[in-house]
Amino acid sequence: MDRLTQLWVLLLLGGVTLAVALGDAHLAYVRPGFRPLLLGAGAVLLLLGLAGLLRERSPGGAHGHGAPRVAWLLLLPVTVVLLVAPPALGSFTAARQALQVEAAAEPPAADIGPDDPGERHRTMGLLDYSLHALAADTSALNGRLVRLTGFVTPRDGGGWYVSRIGITCCAADAVAVTVVVDAGRGDLAADQWVEVVGSWAPPRPHPVGGHPEAVIAPRSVTPVEAPANTYQG
Repeated sequence: MDRLTQLWVLLLLGGVTLAVALGDAHLAYVRPGFRPLLLGAGAVLLLLGLAGLLRERSPGGAHGHGAPRVAWLLLLPVTVVLLVAPPALGSFTAARQALQVEAAAEPPAADIGPDDPGERHRTMGLLDYSLHALAADTSALNGRLVRLTGFVTPRDGGGWYVSRIGITCCAADAVAVTVVVDAGRGDLAADQWVEVVGSWAPPRPHPVGGHPEAVIAPRSVTPVEAPANTYQG
C-alpha cells in the first residue's frame, strides 16, 4: 500500500465514521453519548486525509515508502459497515450473557409508583422489575399490572424471556437482563420486540445455573417495532 492509497483509506475511514455517527447506525455499537466523539474522530480523519492528499499533489510533495501489506486490514471494518452492517445485539447474546440478578433483602423502593397516565399498568425496566420480583418482600407488586418492553429470547425448560441488552460503553461490554414470561411463545420469533403486560409470578430456577429468575404472568403480549436505541445504559 503506497502513501497515496493510505490517504484514501484514511478518507474512507473518516467518511464512514461520520456517516455512522450522523444517523442512528452508531446506536448498534455505542451509547448515544458517544456520538460527539465519533463525529469528532470522523472529522479529524477526513481533515488528515485531505491535508495529506493536498501535500502529495503539491509540486514539492513528499512520496514516502509504501506501508506494510497488513495495513490493508484497516479496510476490513469499513467493508463490514458498508456491505454487511451488523444489527444490534439480540437473543443470541441474551442467551449467553445474561445478568444473574441477585435477590435483595429489601426492594429498591417502597412501591413501584403510580400507573402510567391513562393506563392500568406501570411501565418498568427489566432490571427494576427483576429486583422487585426477586426481593424477600414482593408486596410492591401485589395486585399491580406491569408493562415490560424487550425482545423475545427462547428459553429451555418452559416459557420464554423478554430481554434487553445493557451496555456501559459499547457493544463489547454488553450484558442482558431477562425476565421469564410464563406462557407459550406461539409464533413469536426470536428477536421480535414485544410489550408484555402482566403481573408478578413466583421465581423459577434457571434451567442450567439453578439460580432464581424473575417471572411475569402475561395478560397481553403485543409485537412492537424495535426502538431506535435498543440498548439500555
